[in-house]
Amino acid sequence: MEEKILLVDDEEGIRKVLGISLADSGYLVFTAENGDEALRIFRQEQPAIVLSDIKMPGMDGIELLKKIKRENPDTEVILITGHGDMELAIKSLKYEATDFITKPISDDDLERALQKSREKIILKRKLKDYTEHLESLVLQKNQKLTVAEKQASESRTAVFDEMPFYMTVHDRDFNLLAANRLFREYFGDETGRKCYEVCKQTKSPCSDCPVVRTFENAKSNQSEILLTAENGSQCNALVWTSPLKDPSGAVNRVMVMAADLSRVADIQDHLSSLGLMIGSLSHSIKGLLTGMDGGVYLLDSGLSKKDANQMGEGLEIVKLMADRIKNMVLDVLYYAKEREVKKERVRLSDFAEGVADVIAPKMKKNAVSFIRDFAPDMKDCEMDEDQLRSALINILENAVDACTEDKSKPSHTVIFRCRADEKEVLFDIQDNGIGMDEEKKKKIFTLFFSSKASRGTGIGLFVSDKIIRQHGGTIEVKSEPGKGTQFCVKIPKTS
Repeated sequence: MEEKILLVDDEEGIRKVLGISLADSGYLVFTAENGDEALRIFRQEQPAIVLSDIKMPGMDGIELLKKIKRENPDTEVILITGHGDMELAIKSLKYEATDFITKPISDDDLERALQKSREKIILKRKLKDYTEHLESLVLQKNQKLTVAEKQASESRTAVFDEMPFYMTVHDRDFNLLAANRLFREYFGDETGRKCYEVCKQTKSPCSDCPVVRTFENAKSNQSEILLTAENGSQCNALVWTSPLKDPSGAVNRVMVMAADLSRVADIQDHLSSLGLMIGSLSHSIKGLLTGMDGGVYLLDSGLSKKDANQMGEGLEIVKLMADRIKNMVLDVLYYAKEREVKKERVRLSDFAEGVADVIAPKMKKNAVSFIRDFAPDMKDCEMDEDQLRSALINILENAVDACTEDKSKPSHTVIFRCRADEKEVLFDIQDNGIGMDEEKKKKIFTLFFSSKASRGTGIGLFVSDKIIRQHGGTIEVKSEPGKGTQFCVKIPKTS
């Protein structure tokens, strides 16, 4: 049987072209030109996959996604976005979109997103089949209690124990009445305790608990839940419930099955991050190359006119663009490869001076006063010198940029401090630049978030935070709009 797919886009041309492509791939295609029409067709046809544009008149793709997920959480929704809609694309993932693809849509991107949707559909169907089979088995066994009840019970226990996912039985008070072998290996033998204490490490039930819903509606319910063991290890799980009834037909227990989706989630996160990185870098590189073209033009024009000033101006622009491309490539390399921290003993005073020497020319060029405030007689420290230098330079470069963006003050200063005691080393970087509000401050270490518009990739501070955490350190930020920003980095003196 053909898999149903609903295609939603306000542009008729896109609906026609994509509709033909999807039909050629074996799908039964339904189309809608707006969100309201899409909801009507969705309720009538119940397609397994919905492919929708994000930006549409009236109901947009995000709102359509939320309504579809409320009505049928099993539906896989893929959103189509333009290059400038990355923030909306990220938002769609928070509302459980399966994936997003950018315009213009390539066949490879479309097939990758559809393949991911098919894999999730197959996984959910298999889990449902397992559930229905087990529910039937349990009911049959309950109805055929005989003199050989003990033998039948042992058989059920064996089947129950060998299931390849976590399996438990709960009562109305959230008590764990039984658990299979895989559950006991991960969470321990915790029968008799509350399920939320064992599986979530909390003191109260989940706000949208599928067990509660099953007791209320006597139906199977499904949810994706983050499970947490007592040792702190976590896994994303697809949880499926099934009602167990007493002889009168009332639900007196609920069987819960949970399949570990951590690997699937990791792959989805990686692919989403990769897509975001490509979009972000494409936009940034295009801007840098445009700037470099302008510099080359000025340089070429100055050579033909023998105008030294124009040649100098063009050369400065080319050097600036080349430097930004170099920094971008270094940031991407740090992000793309999980590097081991290779600590060595480093003379702290020499290290601090070396970092300051690297950034000093940029300070001077931008007329920013640079103050080095290093404590005397600082002893050696264990660190990965190259990585930590890159992390601090990223922060210092952001301080320079914050100063150059601030037009409200006659002069600007960056202070770079270094202190050490017996246990830890402190690097303090303070500027009196443009500053940040609370919203920006919360996001600065988020991958692909940049406060510099087209001049930033949103990778630099993410990489700095990652390097500092790999050293066992912390980074604290204080900032106020119009007054400046202070980064306080602390790392252990020895490993």
